[in-house]
Amino acid sequence: MILKPVATNLITGFLGSGKTTFIKALLANKPAGETWAVLVNEFGEIGIDAGLMGQSDSGVVIREVPGGCLCCAAGVPTQVAVTQLLARAKPDRLLIEPTGLGHPKEILKTLSSKQFVEVLSLKASICLFDPRKLSDKRYSEHENFLSQLQIADILLAGKQDLWQQQEPMIPSGDELQNDLGGDLLREQIAAFIAAQQLEGELFYWSKEQKLNDELLRSLARPAKANLNAKATPLGAGLLRQNAGVFAIKPLGAEPQSPETPEWDVRGIVFKSNKGEGCYSYGWIFAPDWLFDLERLYRWVKALDVVRLKAVMITKDGIAALNMLDGELSVEELDDAMDSRLEIISRAPLQPESLEQQLLAMKVAE
Repeated sequence: MILKPVATNLITGFLGSGKTTFIKALLANKPAGETWAVLVNEFGEIGIDAGLMGQSDSGVVIREVPGGCLCCAAGVPTQVAVTQLLARAKPDRLLIEPTGLGHPKEILKTLSSKQFVEVLSLKASICLFDPRKLSDKRYSEHENFLSQLQIADILLAGKQDLWQQQEPMIPSGDELQNDLGGDLLREQIAAFIAAQQLEGELFYWSKEQKLNDELLRSLARPAKANLNAKATPLGAGLLRQNAGVFAIKPLGAEPQSPETPEWDVRGIVFKSNKGEGCYSYGWIFAPDWLFDLERLYRWVKALDVVRLKAVMITKDGIAALNMLDGELSVEELDDAMDSRLEIISRAPLQPESLEQQLLAMKVAE
């Protein structure tokens, strides 16, 4: 029996660009009767994105690989993860989301190798970005962010709902402020694309919008990524690559059954990671832990960190918290197997102190 190669899209984007939200929108367009698989590689160690995407659809299999290891130059973690997921899920389509801090060129090289040439049908790769960040040197001078844009077949300017209706602001010094009006920001996007000589097809999108047919058709086209593309930083670069090779964890007995956390006596798991100029700190709390949502919200807002993601069981329901550069959003979820919170910062933090603060927000039984 000759199996049809699995249509595969690589979905990239820097921290907080909206990759998980976009994948949720893409899954909503899954044809009935098809099985789709999602391979998620987070920089952190505890795995949160699967909970944010939801797994209620029996036609969707989500596999998380924590630790940022898919971008390893050796390609072995990618080979193992993809091979396992294909064998277990037998999907009609595969979506791969590497860490926002990673360089996807090595992943594309692996997916294009002889091992997968008859197994995968590489379709257009897509890079999501928040246009408001293009004037921020932490992004515009970051080698990995620029490389993600360089190899993408599709460039998706996301979060349009947050900038389209804003009034233009006067530029401050040599940099445009983040709160640009829609027209002025579109001009900045065009200038950035021209300066970087990006070849990807440009689309605009907001999470409030359905994915239009033209974008879906573009995603179904064969990949044309230029693996020899070289990014052109707009300066010396704020962060430098410091990638490590992290151990890949085996799949559980069932493709949609997550691994059982190795709880300590309190019902807590703590894991940390560092690399790419960043540090991650993550906690998992047993499902019988109940948190005070109002206190948790205030605590998160007060943190000075690059990124925070959380799925927390609270006395007011299950809350998904998502914060990037001080912008915090909270959504209600239907279900969660436990509570998970992960922080990414550019400077080392004191996890013991943070943990004590989290423990203080537990609701008394």
